[in-house]
Amino acid sequence: MIKIQNLLKKYDKKVALNHLSLEIKAGTIFGLLGPNGAGKTTLISILNGLTKYDEGTLSVFDLPLNENLHAIRKRCALVPQSLAFYENLTVIENLRFFGGIQNIPAETLKKNIDYAVETNRLGSMLKQRSSTLSGGQKRRLNIAIGLLNDPDILFFDEPTVGIDPESRNEILETILSFKRENKTVVYTSHYMPEIEKICDEVAIINAGEIIRQGTLESMLRNDETDQVVIEIYETPLPELQAVCEKMPSLRLISETNLMLEGNSSQQVSEALTLLESLSVAVRNIRYGTTTLESLFISLTSKGRADV
Repeated sequence: MIKIQNLLKKYDKKVALNHLSLEIKAGTIFGLLGPNGAGKTTLISILNGLTKYDEGTLSVFDLPLNENLHAIRKRCALVPQSLAFYENLTVIENLRFFGGIQNIPAETLKKNIDYAVETNRLGSMLKQRSSTLSGGQKRRLNIAIGLLNDPDILFFDEPTVGIDPESRNEILETILSFKRENKTVVYTSHYMPEIEKICDEVAIINAGEIIRQGTLESMLRNDETDQVVIEIYETPLPELQAVCEKMPSLRLISETNLMLEGNSSQQVSEALTLLESLSVAVRNIRYGTTTLESLFISLTSKGRADV
C-alpha cells in the first residue's frame, strides 16, 4: 500500500528524515510514534505531496508518488492537527464548501456528506456555526471534512490534541470503524494509550529514523532490558541533573521520568534512597519495557531530535 525506501529530507543542513524506510499494509491502522521533532509531521507532509524530499523512492497504491501525485491525492485525506475549516460558516456550509473545491460530483458529494455526518455524529448541529462547537465537536468536523472524497487512506496528525477524555474516546472509536470499512489509517500521536488502543502496527521514529517497528505484541514481548523506569512527581530539571550526577546509572528523561540502567534490588534501593534524600517524590516504578510507554522512553531517551 505505502512503500518508502531510503527517504532523505533536509532543512538546510539539518536532517529531518535520515534515509528512512517503511512499509504500511493495506487495511491496517498504523501508528507513527515519536517525540517532538522526530520527523513524523515531515513524513506525513511528504506522503501528501505538501513537502518535497531530497532522496529516496515512495509509492502509494503501487504508484510512484511524484509521477502520480494527483491520482494518489484523490484517494487520500489528511486530517491535520490544526483545525482546517471556517469558523464563521455552519457545519453543513463547511462540508459543502470543502466538497465543492474538490470538484466532487453533486450526487456523490451528497452521499459522502451524509456518510461523514453520520460517522462523526454531527447530524444535530448541521446548522450550527462552527465557532460555537465544543473542542471535541470541532475535531469531529475536521475528520468529517477528511471523509468527503471517501478516501482509501486517511492520515491523522495528532487529531485529539486539547480535547477531553470522552471526546477522545469517541474519535478513537470513529477511527477504529474505518478499519472495518477496509480503509488504511496512518496515525501520529504522542499519547501512547491511543496507539495501544487502535493500532495494529507501530513504528517508533526518533531523529528522523525508524528505531523499532512491528505489532505491539511483538515489540513488547521480544524486548529484553535491564532498565527500570522511575516515574516521579514533576521536579525542576536542575535538581534532577544533580541527582544523576550523584548516581551515574540514572539517566534523566524528563521532569517526570528517570531511567535506571540496571534492575537489581540493590541498584533500585540505592536510587530510591538517593531520591528520598533529595526530596524527589516517586510516583511509580516499572521494570523493563512492560508497556509501550516504557519501551518508547527506553528507545528515544538518547539523542532526542530537534527537527
